[in-house]
Amino acid sequence: MKPVSGCLFARGKRMKQSIKRSLLTALLFVVVAAGILKLGGDYPTLASYMNPRLLTSVVVVWIVSLGMNSVFTDSYLKKLLPWAVVLPLLWAAVFTWGYGFADLPEKKHLGDYYMYAALIFSLPYVLGVWSRRCPKVRIPWGILQGLLALFLLVMPFVYVGYYVVMGGEMDMFAMMAIMATHSDEVKSFFTTVASPAMAVGSLVLIALLLVLSMKGSFSLLRAAASCENPVKSHTGKGKIGLVLVTILFIGGFYRMFTHVFPVNIYRAVESKGSDFQVLSQMNNNINRNVGTMALEEGQNAPDGTYIVIIGESANRDHMKAFTPDYRENNTPWLSAMAKTPDFALGYKAYSNFPNTLMSLSYALTSANQYGDNDLRHVVSLVDALRKAGFATDWISFKNRSSLSSAGVTMIAERCDHTYWEQNPDEYALNVLKELPPAKKRVVFINITGSHYTYKTRVPVSRWNQFGISPNNPDHDYDMTIAYDDWIMQNIFNYARDNMNLQAMVYFSDHGENMKHFHGTSPFYFDMVHIPFFVYLSPSYQAKYPDLMRQMKAHEYTPFTNDLIFDTLSGLFQARTSFYHEAYDFSSPAYAINAENAMTMDRKRKIKEDPAF
Repeated sequence: MKPVSGCLFARGKRMKQSIKRSLLTALLFVVVAAGILKLGGDYPTLASYMNPRLLTSVVVVWIVSLGMNSVFTDSYLKKLLPWAVVLPLLWAAVFTWGYGFADLPEKKHLGDYYMYAALIFSLPYVLGVWSRRCPKVRIPWGILQGLLALFLLVMPFVYVGYYVVMGGEMDMFAMMAIMATHSDEVKSFFTTVASPAMAVGSLVLIALLLVLSMKGSFSLLRAAASCENPVKSHTGKGKIGLVLVTILFIGGFYRMFTHVFPVNIYRAVESKGSDFQVLSQMNNNINRNVGTMALEEGQNAPDGTYIVIIGESANRDHMKAFTPDYRENNTPWLSAMAKTPDFALGYKAYSNFPNTLMSLSYALTSANQYGDNDLRHVVSLVDALRKAGFATDWISFKNRSSLSSAGVTMIAERCDHTYWEQNPDEYALNVLKELPPAKKRVVFINITGSHYTYKTRVPVSRWNQFGISPNNPDHDYDMTIAYDDWIMQNIFNYARDNMNLQAMVYFSDHGENMKHFHGTSPFYFDMVHIPFFVYLSPSYQAKYPDLMRQMKAHEYTPFTNDLIFDTLSGLFQARTSFYHEAYDFSSPAYAINAENAMTMDRKRKIKEDPAF
């Protein structure tokens, strides 16, 4: 009995030691991670750390530490530490930087990468033990292990590299180019996103990393093989413990592997009804449908300039012109213009969807929530305008090669001229002044507007220009609204005085919630509250007197921005066989009202909005 008692005592002591070590490891992780994130400024309070995934990551770190300390010997843990620590530190560092220092909005995902890093840490130990039991397959084992190490080594650099080049997280648009089957699409991606020198440099770097990964993999196998006693117990229970730890850690790694970059993007691309599929439908069919488009006879818009400004994340609730009792006078120009007979505002304007890709794919094509919303059957607004004899120009301050701009990019490239700017939105005026002459033109101006991070949308030299109260909790956002108002004033004045301005239209892609930004989960109606206005020159109104009269009558009638195609087709005398007057805000036949107005791709009624 004494030997049994002594064995049980020793086993209990080892378990207590394992528990103590794992708790200290989890505590160290909390202290270090919280300290570093605090330095980044995006986690200023205790509440900001109460993200369920961050909290779960602490539990996963504890479980991994407990499992390894319970099964593996101290000598084995120490011997393989140099191999085990490199990749987890790399992943944790890169995504701590991304979500803690680089202002990337999806901070809820940071905990996923901490869990992933913890599970990567366990891999060398688990794989090392099992490789000892399979000496005959050590070479293919080492090669496969090296390839996995290469993948895990390269992906953080891909993430950082894309951020440096594109200024944002890698998303499905880049993945779409990689997955493309047509060589022209692949070529287009690399000429847009990278240079030949960068491509060659990347290949050289990957080759070096491959060599490093293979050397590391086989040296790991040799180190594991040279360890005399990697596991603490060789009894039946010890073997069961090793199997359980292997299943738990390998299974956990696989699960997290499918939920983090880049596999999560691939899965999103391939998922049924994904944005990628929506985009592909539009891109593949729009050319075919243009061939069937017919222009209505008897239309002849006056010569001159027509401007369409597409905002970003602008919420009319934060605009004095639309909300007269708002605390900030952040739309002085539009507030004044709204009182004139030349402007009509949409006080009940909504986005059709709370993200850019979906909302503008509908706004700038003939698809909408009320009729045919199948993107296989659409034509673009640009094609309708060109059919009506307009020259078309597109000035964009958005990322040309991101998913959120991808649908817009495809439509923009159908214009006669495109200008992709990397300057503040105010440079739109500079581009306008340099446009080549045109008798009758429509100029689209796609601004970054009020996109998060808000204050970065306004040049530092203008932060104090608009009189926004520093005590305003939404100071940065309201500053972007005031900045846009000032930009539109400058564009309007210049175009009216120098470009024979006939009409100017402004609408936003979607709105913004001050806590949750915009998206479908959670969804709040202020995510689809958007500004919308139309200016018609006195001479244009004289020629078409009913247009402004009808829009003034509809100012407090619901309008969703998927009706921009029909509204602008009617306003600009570009009605085609894809036009429907029931969806034209300027038509007496406009049929959208409180009972049938919709958003969220038909999933929500506008009348459900508490603020309606």
